Amino acid sequence: MKRLITLISLACILFAVTCVYAQDISLNGKWMFKPDYNNIGYSQKWFSPSTDISGWDRMDVPGCWNTRREYSLYTGTAWYQTKFTYNEELKGDDLFLFFEAVYSDAEVWLNGVKLGSHDFGFTSFQFDVTKLIKQGFENTIAVKVSNTFKLGATWNWGGIRRPVSLHRLPSQRIERVFVATEPNLKKRSAEVSVRTELHNVKDGTVFLKIKDASQKIVATSKQKIASGTKEQLLSCRIDKVNLWGFDSPYLYTAEVSLEKEGKPVHSTSTRFGVRKIEIDGYKLLLNGESVRLNGANYVPDERFTGSTLPEKVFRKDIDLMKECGVNMARLSHLGLPQEVLDYIDEKGMLIFEEIPLWNRNKLIEANHPTPMKWLTELITQRYNHPCIIGWSAGNEIGRFNDNPHITEYLTSAFKHIRELDPTRLAIYVTHTAARQENEPAELSDIIMFNQYGAPGFHGERAEIAHRNYPSKPIFYCEYGHKINSDNLNNNTTDFAGLAEGMRGYEYVIGAAIWTFNDYRTNYRDNATAATQNRPWGVVDVYRNKKRGYSTLQRENSPVKKLELNITPSNHIVEGEITLLPREILDLPAFDLRGYSLMITANDINGNRISKQAIALPEIKVGSHMRSFKFNLKEKEIAKVTVDLVSPVGYAVDSRNQSILKPTAPMISHAEAAQYRIRIHFDRHPSATQWYAKYGIDHPDQQTPPTINDYLEFGNLEFGKEYTVQLVAVNDCGETTAKEVVKIKTLAAELPPIICHLQQHKDEIRVGYLSENWDFIYEFEYGTDPQNLSQSILTTDAGACILPAEEGSSYYLRIRKRINYGYESQWSKVYKVMQ
Repeated sequence: MKRLITLISLACILFAVTCVYAQDISLNGKWMFKPDYNNIGYSQKWFSPSTDISGWDRMDVPGCWNTRREYSLYTGTAWYQTKFTYNEELKGDDLFLFFEAVYSDAEVWLNGVKLGSHDFGFTSFQFDVTKLIKQGFENTIAVKVSNTFKLGATWNWGGIRRPVSLHRLPSQRIERVFVATEPNLKKRSAEVSVRTELHNVKDGTVFLKIKDASQKIVATSKQKIASGTKEQLLSCRIDKVNLWGFDSPYLYTAEVSLEKEGKPVHSTSTRFGVRKIEIDGYKLLLNGESVRLNGANYVPDERFTGSTLPEKVFRKDIDLMKECGVNMARLSHLGLPQEVLDYIDEKGMLIFEEIPLWNRNKLIEANHPTPMKWLTELITQRYNHPCIIGWSAGNEIGRFNDNPHITEYLTSAFKHIRELDPTRLAIYVTHTAARQENEPAELSDIIMFNQYGAPGFHGERAEIAHRNYPSKPIFYCEYGHKINSDNLNNNTTDFAGLAEGMRGYEYVIGAAIWTFNDYRTNYRDNATAATQNRPWGVVDVYRNKKRGYSTLQRENSPVKKLELNITPSNHIVEGEITLLPREILDLPAFDLRGYSLMITANDINGNRISKQAIALPEIKVGSHMRSFKFNLKEKEIAKVTVDLVSPVGYAVDSRNQSILKPTAPMISHAEAAQYRIRIHFDRHPSATQWYAKYGIDHPDQQTPPTINDYLEFGNLEFGKEYTVQLVAVNDCGETTAKEVVKIKTLAAELPPIICHLQQHKDEIRVGYLSENWDFIYEFEYGTDPQNLSQSILTTDAGACILPAEEGSSYYLRIRKRINYGYESQWSKVYKVMQ
């Protein structure tokens, strides 16, 4: 059975397109804020413009209240209010109050009049306020927000989490634009159909321009329309079309304009990609080629900005994932903002968007209006993104004793999805396909499978699931084994063993690790760290790479083997790179086009001396090993690195070899407790890891190596003086520190480790490791390292935000008090990074 999925791109002027006529006024900034602890806001009319808000707090919009120390743990209802004056004359135009996202339930008032409500924290909504706005006078917006909706182990970040604005639009306008493409892979062309939904139009003409990535017009069309026309279809063809893919994310722009008597009335534009998705037996075909892809799951939040996802945060996240070989994934339980999807469109990734249904849920019934509404909003608002290849009706919802009406629900949900979007896959995620023989798994276009276990377990479970449901391919939507740690140095998961156990199965077409990043959680079990973080990730909550990152990157590499061998001789470095392609049933497995090898030489301090590239020929899955030679003639080379670089510019695999041993390390600070010692040092780029030698009379013991900038070791004797010597390591050898440090254990507690410290405008963002017996944390900070004049106490575990003056440079130290009542030592004084 072959199911053909071609891209149709939709853009709604209310959500996802650029509007030439539209005049947007941002309402972002500081709004008044008040938690409704006793649920009295409605009865006391906090929505009224006359409400006394003099005692209210001020809260960032967009923002999440759980990022603030005062409301860090607050779950419940809160109220927002802002006032503004609208001085524009509408002159027959329409005005809309637009919210990109509020988590999770929102009720909205304008000037004391209730506009409506919204119950989905991941989609946009708006209200027509044309008749309610007071032009030239003060207007009051009030929003009641509840964050009591909870999904799995993610944090319920409460607030107006995405931007708010006023949209002014002409009464005659293009309401929505749907772009459908039908690529002809043999002729390298594409038929384009653009369906426009119109509002209140008079006689006129609709024009279509298709522009390529350089903004050159490659196709046009126009059509006259009569007064009252509600929908118009325009068609054209793109010759020599550039196809969209995860390694070639080529985007076109469709510009649609409405004109009357040669004068512009309204215009919109949206980007789209041309690509074809097919399920052919057990194969996933992208643009006619079989691809077997790996990925990772993403929890879209961050400790200091919650789920607002500022551009700097989501761009770094997507870049790190692409660098780690993430090319296909569900990607998130939580619907992603348009900005994030735009960036994924640009960088290339195949993803599924999902509504937030998980495990046992009372909404899982045939045609239940709530999930149907969520699916409608999700699909119509995100339809134009080529990165989205399917829609998910829920996660781990297939167990009959949890959801006895699952078959009826999925039948209705998939019918609804395919009515809204017949061009993409319809799926749900199962974790019980290997335990139930009558689950409706084959209603799904792909069996999206979650399983956790040791190496070898996933292959065994896939075999059982395939026997139960043999007609569909399997994609491991989530796989994993043991939860990791906040400590970057720890890696409890055998990624190589897990990945190898899933390879070699024709029907297993890919796998995505749970999860890419650590995330804040209020899920209470033994896997949640004392920091309130769920440390499943290969990067921590601050996006620092853990040891597991490079291991996962190698398992997700598009080549099976990448080796670097260098031979230094008389100021010339001769090198050879060996590359072995993936096998046909490997994971991942796809043909390489446009890849290159980037060779970089660095000196002992990590400074780049030279850089050269080798363009690779097309490399097909299952083909022979290749080798490439190079020479470097620069002096003072200490390390050579080769990166396998994708066509989009990501180094998706890397090998390096040192020619010189690392420079001698130096202990910068030491701390001691009753039975433990901790040393701090600067990580020099000439080393890859460090360890310490230690002992009472002489250093006859040794710590495990670390990639951190500190080492901690225990099981020591109380009151004894220890000799400690630091050792730096790289693949060329070891270098021992010149000095030996004497440290005596004493009756004290070690201070918390600071793992993130940065100033952002008027706040200092601090991340630190916590332990279960911690009671409170104390910070001293100031602009003079000898006089830390400000002090703040907090019970927030793992991270907090401290007030600061923008433009000033700060220094900071930390200590803690534990449940027994006594204090730790103060930490060293850290300089706060700008």
